[in-house]
This record gives sequence, structure tokens and C-alpha cells, in this order.
Amino acid sequence: MKNFLSLTLLLFITSLAYANESKVCQKCHPLIYEEYYESSHRKASTQNNPIHKALWDKHPKTPEGYTCAKCHSPSDTELMKTGLLKDNKIQREEPISCVYCHTIKDVEEGSHSNSNITTNKQREFFTAEESKKGSAQATYETESSFFGLVKVSKNSPYHKIDYNNENFYSGNVCMGCHSHTNNDHSFDITMLDAMIDKNDKNTCVTCHMPQVSGTKVTNIESKTHAYHGIAGIYHMNNSMGEYIEFKVDKKENSFSVNVINKSNHALFGQSFRQGVLKVNILRDSKLIALEPFIFTRVLGKDGKEVMPWLANETLKDSLIYAKKEILFNYSLKDGDKVTITLGVKRISDEAAKKLNLQDNKDVTKLRVLKSESFKY
Repeated sequence: MKNFLSLTLLLFITSLAYANESKVCQKCHPLIYEEYYESSHRKASTQNNPIHKALWDKHPKTPEGYTCAKCHSPSDTELMKTGLLKDNKIQREEPISCVYCHTIKDVEEGSHSNSNITTNKQREFFTAEESKKGSAQATYETESSFFGLVKVSKNSPYHKIDYNNENFYSGNVCMGCHSHTNNDHSFDITMLDAMIDKNDKNTCVTCHMPQVSGTKVTNIESKTHAYHGIAGIYHMNNSMGEYIEFKVDKKENSFSVNVINKSNHALFGQSFRQGVLKVNILRDSKLIALEPFIFTRVLGKDGKEVMPWLANETLKDSLIYAKKEILFNYSLKDGDKVTITLGVKRISDEAAKKLNLQDNKDVTKLRVLKSESFKY
């Protein structure tokens, strides 16, 4: 009877996988699923991302249809075939499913953008775990101990696990979508492959999927798991401060702030993204707020700002690459307390107006990446 119930449960789970792949994962990975559900991956579709929807609504339509699908909705297989964007459960619940990311075998480089190569194998997934790298593909098994009275489960009863895909250790698994995106004018509108140091020990995974407390699976308890909410502009903003350093240089009649970027890509390069550096000085119980410095990249054509798909030139570039020095024409005095805050907006207030999103405070609110104070 027990075996019959186990088989029935497995068949039930298998049937659910075709309806909602990621929901099935929740049964054994509840913490990871909870994080995923609030992540930029789950919210990548036009149904869940108001900025992406507003841009797509303005984008010229072609016979190819929804050309953003391979990165924004790759789990919608019907859409991938037809190019016809529809409101459906996949678009709302898992445009980029757990299964999709964990079946990326390799990344194919392209001039327009890179492409993910998936295995298309059912219930065979890649993941990274240094202690198991180089081992055979893991399959479900149980071990008996204490004269057979105690049984311990190993690995997943639902899928096989391959720990040997180097892309999951190097972070290259992310580069199918998070490298470059060139428009029809061969102009990169994202700038995420603007590498500072390719030998940097930090990868997409170490920075944006850090280890956080909580078991990764219910049948085998672990102290930590890789954060699947994707740390950064949406969640765990402050954790990105680990990769940013401030240095203040006091001069005779001014001072400068050096923002040092220890990640391996430029900061705030995506279209309409905006970084904001705020400097406040506390002097004799009086707070002095200096004019904020804005980090942005303005795209244009024929000298005028245009939508990303029309751009063929950069009109302004104040991004943070390896480092950025900002000069403030203000004298510091002994006893001053200088507080520096670096934040980011998903889009600027000006861009929000262009996309008719000015009433959506979530897309324009400042998300703090790092704040630090210096005493003089």
C-alpha cells in the first residue's frame, strides 16, 4: 500500500510539472520557491514587470512577434514557437521557470545577444556544490542504519542532479541573458558585459545569489542555500554594498568622493536605470544636503535622446566602471560628519513620465545599496 501511494504521488507530481513546473519544486524547496516567486526572474514577463510592458507596448511590432521571449519568457514554449504574446498562467507564474535555468547546459555567444542551450531532459538538473563537483550524477537512494530501523534519504526522489557543469560554478550560466543586448544598429543597450577584470573572484552567482540561512531542501537539512530572490535592485539591496567602496579626499576648498566598483561589470548601464549619490553633512547639529550626483547612460540618435531600439550612440555616460570620482565644491570643516549614500532607481523620474509610469512609486523609489559616514 505504501509503495502504491508513493507511486501515485510521483505520478501526480509528474503531471503537475507540465502545468506548473516551478510549483512542483516548491514541495521540496519551499524556501527557495518563496524567494523565486518574488524574484526578477518570476517577474520578468510583461504581465509582471511594468517597465518591460511599457517598453514593449511602445516597441515597433514585426512579423517575428515578441522578440524578447528568449530571455523574458523562455518557459512559454508556445510563445517561443509562434511569437504571439498572450496572458496565460506561464506568463504570470513562471516566465523563467526553475526547470529552465537548471537545464541550461551551455551558452552560445552571439553578436546580437547570447543564447542559452538547454538539455531538454526531463528531471535531470544542473546545480553547483563544491563538495560534490566531479562526482557522478546523483540519483535518489536510501541508506539504512541501526539494524535497518532508521532510513536516511539521499538526493532527490523526483530528479537527477548533475554537479559537474562548470557554467554553474563560474557564473557563465547567467551570460545567456545577462551579457549584452544589441539593437538593430549593433548598439549595446544593457552594458552588462563591460567587464572590469575577467579574473575577478566574484561571479554573478557569488554576488547575486549569496548563501543565506535556511535549508535548501526538506529531505536533507542544510544550514544555508543560494538565495534565489536575486540580490540587487529588487531584494537584498544592501548586500550589494559589499562590492562598493567609498573614499573621501578633503581638499582646501572642496572635497571628492571616489566610488570604487569591485564587481565585474559597470553599474547602472541598463536603459533608463539611474544611480544616485547623496551626500549629507552634519555640522553643529545642522544638516546640509548637497546636490546629488546622478549616474546614467543616455542613449541617442542624431544627437537626440531616443528609445533603446533606435539608439546608435551614447549622448552621456556617467556610469561607474572600475571607479568614479565626483568633485563637490564645498569646504569641509573640523567636526563635520559626512554621510555618503549610493542608491539606484529602476528607472529615472523622467523615464517614468515617458513610459506613463509616473504614478508607480515602486519603479522610481531609491533603493539604497550602501551608506557610510566619515567624521572630520
